[in-house]
Amino acid sequence: MRTEAASAPEFYPGAPRSLAIRRSTLAGVLVAVATMLSTIVFSEPAIADGLMVVVIGVLPVLGVLKFGKASFFNYSAWLALFALGFVGTMLSTTFPTAFVHQLVTLFLATGAFVIAGYVAEDPEPRAKLVLSCYVIACLIATAAAFVGYFRLIPSTYELFTNYDRARGTFKDPNVYSAAVAPAIVSLVWVMLRGRPKHALVAAAVAFPLVIGLLISFSRGAWISTALSVCILIGIVLFRSRRSTDFNRFGKVTIIGIVGLMGALALATQIDQVRDLLSQRANLDQSYDEGPNGRFGGQQKARALIVEHPFGIGTHTFRDTYHHEEPHNVYLTMFLNAGWLGGLLYVLSVVATLYLGLRTALQRTRLQGPAVIAFASFAGLAFEGFVIDSDHWRHFFLMAGLIWGLADATPPVSDPRRRADDVEA
Repeated sequence: MRTEAASAPEFYPGAPRSLAIRRSTLAGVLVAVATMLSTIVFSEPAIADGLMVVVIGVLPVLGVLKFGKASFFNYSAWLALFALGFVGTMLSTTFPTAFVHQLVTLFLATGAFVIAGYVAEDPEPRAKLVLSCYVIACLIATAAAFVGYFRLIPSTYELFTNYDRARGTFKDPNVYSAAVAPAIVSLVWVMLRGRPKHALVAAAVAFPLVIGLLISFSRGAWISTALSVCILIGIVLFRSRRSTDFNRFGKVTIIGIVGLMGALALATQIDQVRDLLSQRANLDQSYDEGPNGRFGGQQKARALIVEHPFGIGTHTFRDTYHHEEPHNVYLTMFLNAGWLGGLLYVLSVVATLYLGLRTALQRTRLQGPAVIAFASFAGLAFEGFVIDSDHWRHFFLMAGLIWGLADATPPVSDPRRRADDVEA
């Protein structure tokens, strides 16, 4: 289904020719700015959400969207999940905050749906636009993290850090570090497959992002980022045909190891970083253990899920049964929306992973963005087992990219697919 009418004018009528603006250009500017602001999430709703509301409202009017089966299927699952979660708020101990939480969920899912339609209509340049702007967004967040963590402006330390951990423009260090991961994955792809000059620039840009990831001291993000990078490298090696690809991989591996060791050496020169790094590298953390720890909370959540097939309502777990959420988004979805809602969330995640992998393995011009989006989303989905990621903007952005790229990729029998194979 394509929302753009065949007879729709390309320029706004009535405006002087010199001032006329192409609809696609205006849409691109809105998406670019919204993406670059997507990492400013001090609170919820976030600052960038206002602009995303404009994107959601204006892009369909501009007629620059095209939707396919992947987008419709996943968005339908999210609509049903929202409906079940909304009904579940009737059981919540704090209805106002639970209601807002579900509205934000609907908003984020709708944003992913619109991004999917935007990408599907002209996939190659638009996917690259979104990914490039997202890297810029992460650089902005990381710059704030450096300013606060290293006290470049002392008054910003409390604003950009939390518990002596860098959080940048996010409200939590774990969310900041997870948000940086897709940007690092994007840059690794350029290092492996881009032109030599672009690869060197990508390596230089990735260096501060890796340091930012390091000083966030998020074990889950460290692991999920490594997983995403390994998935990307695995797909590159699996689909490579030329010996030059393997030579490039060897060089990038050496540069990556040297860069990582350099980042570690630089960061550990600071006593605070060295001490906290040693502490966070230990898997035996006190707040994970005991009935009031993370694992104890997850055990309580599993027991409640079995006993309440319709859920217990959003935020009821933290308000009544435990001092915080379960730190597992899959358990959280079952608690918020019942068995059916939890299964719908799992279904959408699995479907998105399947669509992403299928698109990433196809040798077309869309393979690059598809590999980046799939590898990034896989890492985020994995990290969901140890944190509540249901309102992560980057999770929905990667999901929307995958849906749009899946809808835009021609089937094997399509003549356009064979043309893409030749040109890829």
